[in-house]
Amino acid sequence: MLVLTTLYAVFGPKTKRINLRSVNFHSTESAELYFKNMRSFSYDRIVDDKANYILYRIKSREKDTTLVGLNFLIVNNWLQDENYILAEFHPYSFIDGGLFSKNKNRCDTLMLNGSDAEAHFIFAAHFFEQLTAGSNFYFRNQQDKLVELGISEKHRKSLSKTLSDYFRLVGKLR
Repeated sequence: MLVLTTLYAVFGPKTKRINLRSVNFHSTESAELYFKNMRSFSYDRIVDDKANYILYRIKSREKDTTLVGLNFLIVNNWLQDENYILAEFHPYSFIDGGLFSKNKNRCDTLMLNGSDAEAHFIFAAHFFEQLTAGSNFYFRNQQDKLVELGISEKHRKSLSKTLSDYFRLVGKLR
């Protein structure tokens, strides 16, 4: 039993860490090809002709917008070979007080500090790290009480797939 516990501690699942020293939106050609040929079939694709963007939303996402929730959108700017990640909150105001994560004895606050691409990237990276660590997420409701963000196991997998696809696309995961 001790051997199994030691092996699990050494080789078991780890929290995926995203290097935030350099925020980069560029994709390599091979990463783009992999995403377009292998992963894009898991996404609903919307072409925005005015902005020259392609928007990808994973098909398995939580689509009920009457529930308080969170999804992520991958934005492909094919003219500049850049990809952005945007957090989609419904309703948007629930993020105003921050999102709180709790895993075992550790609590963290996740804030979306701005509405630009870099702020969404940093928020997504922190969220992904907490998600892969198995954290539960909470927000403050209108009565200023902490309420758990109801993320089902299916939705958790959907969020994880979207974020891992994105961070692979921009070269932050292998």
